[in-house]
Amino acid sequence: MAKKIGATFLLVLFLPVATAAATPGSTGDGRHDFDWNFGTWKTHIKRLLHPLTGSKDWVSYEGIVTVRPALGGSANVEEIEADGPTHLELLDVRIYDPQSHQWAATGSNSRTGTLGVPGFGSFANGRGVFYDQEAFDGGMILVRQTFSDITPMSYSFEQAFSDDGARTWEPNFVAHLDRTSAGSTPEPSTSAADTSHDFDFHYGTWATHIKYLRQSSSDTPTWGEQSGTVAVRKIWGGRALMEEINVGGQDGFSGLTLFLYDPLTRRWNQAYADASDGKFEASMTGTFLQGRGELISQAPFGGNMVLQRGVWSNLTTNAHDFQVDVSQDGGRTWQAVFVASLTRIGPGV
Repeated sequence: MAKKIGATFLLVLFLPVATAAATPGSTGDGRHDFDWNFGTWKTHIKRLLHPLTGSKDWVSYEGIVTVRPALGGSANVEEIEADGPTHLELLDVRIYDPQSHQWAATGSNSRTGTLGVPGFGSFANGRGVFYDQEAFDGGMILVRQTFSDITPMSYSFEQAFSDDGARTWEPNFVAHLDRTSAGSTPEPSTSAADTSHDFDFHYGTWATHIKYLRQSSSDTPTWGEQSGTVAVRKIWGGRALMEEINVGGQDGFSGLTLFLYDPLTRRWNQAYADASDGKFEASMTGTFLQGRGELISQAPFGGNMVLQRGVWSNLTTNAHDFQVDVSQDGGRTWQAVFVASLTRIGPGV
């Protein structure tokens, strides 16, 4: 339930794609801005080797980009695989925020398996512009990604950096993409073996029953109950899983959980983004031991920052449990705040 291949690659994750749809930004409902993006694309990439140094040394890549919808189209998952001087395998998850009417895009790469700095933006008049701020060569820079020239069969992408407060911009990553299919069957990954199969048990469609502790100023804790469904798909050539959650009831919610394996640390990163705001929470990080997974992060609870622990247990072919605990004393004692029982009802998606 922060990658860095160098800052240049942080934004390659935002490479999009195109399909026949209304012009992005023209419908007034931003959750459909990326509908044109679903499908499979061939991409030609030019990348500046040494941004913000005055360098004119560019290199080229050729690759495949696939994009699939999630959460009924208000989110999507993009996978990029390209070859040039190096081999790139990249992942991007974009979620629409209905409150700000912007998209939040967060990505990862196969070298680290961790989430990077999110970029935020929107479309207007068929053109999408997205910004973030990140560290680069010891300083902070602005990063701009622009999607333009969008047609049902092609589009262009440009990434640019600014180290002078957006007064000037230097392009460093330019791509042109041509549609090869309206579907999104991914190209096989060449390095998906460099992963873990700890979460393979979770691949499937599940009915879930949840008990959760309501946060309030009352000294007497109260518990609520919810029921819903969880659908899990393998993505990125089997290197990652994405969980799509839909829960009804008074405090119902929907969102995405991304499970990424970091081959450097041999640890899992699990991050949840609620559909209400489209932003990933801090990743819980940890490992499996003897069929039990424990992942830990910091999170707000009851007005304070606490330790948060996600526990996967009682794993069988057709059922398992997931629980979130919090600790306000540095991990000496833990209190359960979210308990879910999952029962398989179908295959994965």
